[in-house]
Formats: sequence, C-alpha cells, structure tokens
Amino acid sequence: MIYVKNGPIDLVIPWVNGEDPQWQQKAAPYLSVKDFNGERFRDWGILKYLFRSIDRYLPWVNQIYLVTDNQIPNWLNLNNSHVQVIDHREIIDHQFLPTFNSNAILMNAYKIPNLSEHFMIIEDDMLFTRPAKPEDFFVNGRPRDFLIESPISPNEDFAYILMNTMMLINRQFDKRKVLKQLRSKYLNLHYGIEIVRSLGSCFYRHFTGFYNRHCVQPYLKSEFKNVVENIFPTECHETITHRVRGNHDISEWIVRYYNLVTGNFIPSSPHRYRYFEIGQFEDIRKAVNDEKYFSICMNDRDIHHFEQNIHQLRSILNEKFDQKSSFEK
Repeated sequence: MIYVKNGPIDLVIPWVNGEDPQWQQKAAPYLSVKDFNGERFRDWGILKYLFRSIDRYLPWVNQIYLVTDNQIPNWLNLNNSHVQVIDHREIIDHQFLPTFNSNAILMNAYKIPNLSEHFMIIEDDMLFTRPAKPEDFFVNGRPRDFLIESPISPNEDFAYILMNTMMLINRQFDKRKVLKQLRSKYLNLHYGIEIVRSLGSCFYRHFTGFYNRHCVQPYLKSEFKNVVENIFPTECHETITHRVRGNHDISEWIVRYYNLVTGNFIPSSPHRYRYFEIGQFEDIRKAVNDEKYFSICMNDRDIHHFEQNIHQLRSILNEKFDQKSSFEK
C-alpha cells in the first residue's frame, strides 16, 4: 500500500463497453435505438491510455477501482495488485440492477469495498497529461476545488440534471450567508479570469450553477456517504432507482456542490484542466505533448465519423503513450 501525506489516495474509473453483444442484449429492454447509436455508451478505447497515463504521471496512486457491469478489458492485467474490477453488484442494490445510469452508478461509488477515505473519480474519456503529486488534489486532508458560479445553459438534456442538483443546494443553503462565510473562497485569486463568472452571478438571490470542468474529481468517502445517506437521502435514492439516465435525476456532483457551499475544499485553479471535443485533434495533440494540464477530457459528440475519428485519436495517443503500462498483460 502506498501512503502519502493525506493518507492513501484511490482512483475510481467507471467504464462500459457498449459494443459488447452480451451487454447490448442486457440493455436492449431499457435503452432506445438512439442510445445505442449515440455517443453515451460508445467505447473509444481511451481507457488503456488512461491507465498508461496513471502509470507514468501518478505512480503514487494506492488502488485503482474499475467499476463495470460484468465486463473486463481483454488487455487488463489482473495480476497487478493495484487494480481491482468492481462489478455493479458489489455496490448497487440488486433490485435496481441492471442499471445503465451513470448518475446512479457513481452515486454508489463510496460503497466500494476497502475504498480509501481520499479518492478521486475520473471518467474513461479522460487522461492525465502531466506529472502530479498527491498535494495537487488534496491539501491538509481536503479536496482541491473551485467555487465558481456559472449559470446553467439549457442547451441539452443534461441541463435538467444540473438544474435538479442545483435546486437541492438552493433549498438547503442561503446563498448570502454562504458568500459571507466563504468570501475568500468565492472570490479567490487562484481562479484567475474565471472570477468574472461569479461576479456576473453574485447579485442573484440563489446560486445559478457551478462551474464544471469535466476533470478528475477528488472526494472524501465519509463526506460522500454523508451527503447521499443523510443530507439528500430521498433524492439520491430516487436517482439510484432509475435504470436509465433521465431528466428527473440528480448528479453525483451533488457531493461536490455540497463540499463547495460548506467550504470543505482548498481553492485551486480551474485552468489545471482542459475539455475538448473529439475532432479537435491538433489541440488534443498539443495538450498531450505540452504537459500543461493535470487532466484533459475528450468528449464524444460526433456520431457521424466514428471510424475516422477513432483512428486519428488513437494515433495521437499512441505517439505519447507508446509503452505498455504495468496494468496491461
């Protein structure tokens, strides 16, 4: 076991191979044709490179938990003691299985057996792209994060989920009291130009939304459990019962948001992370090679040029991460 100043830090990675025929057969009664043809469950093969980036840039990580629905990548080396595959059945009540709802799955992350108090969630469309220390994610036992307001943009169905999540925060907390108590964390110099986002929203009576960077997210297991089981138990349970992601869900980000408004975090720069859409290949190549960001997200929105895009993306990732990791056979 690898110890650091804050204690061991684990990584949780949710993953699904939507091209698996057995998984498709299981999902068919619950998912629409659009779900199968869209980007939500498509596997770009980034997971292998994520593990290579962990091996290269975060060798101090204690344990990696790959959360799947009875799926194991054929290249994964299960003899590596620092990786463990967690089936949905180990963390989700059987009556709510099978589930194809990422909100429900991640809301149960804290139930992973032997999960460390300090852990991080990183999605399978993300990579680490520069060397990082434990203190880059946790300081004095608390997650590093940023309390930046950013109005929710209603341009896709996911906005419903964000709105539902924010409504819980606004019902529970008086924004004016929060800002009075957390002024130095709300308008913090670490945020750089992004402070402007908060300045544009600070006069509204309620929180308009929080800035999300689609990046690796640090959590405390005890706080995660507290929010899900004690603070918002009814709403969290309701989402867990939904087998497919829908407009009535809340996000597991409710834990992050609760941490923000209670001040249980250390302010840090949001510019340590970067979001790309697959297709921005030159920008992705530059980000991977420059080692400027701690992590990047490569989101899949283009449903029309899959084969062409996947070839270009893998070519870029192979250039940088050409060596097998200890997590591969």
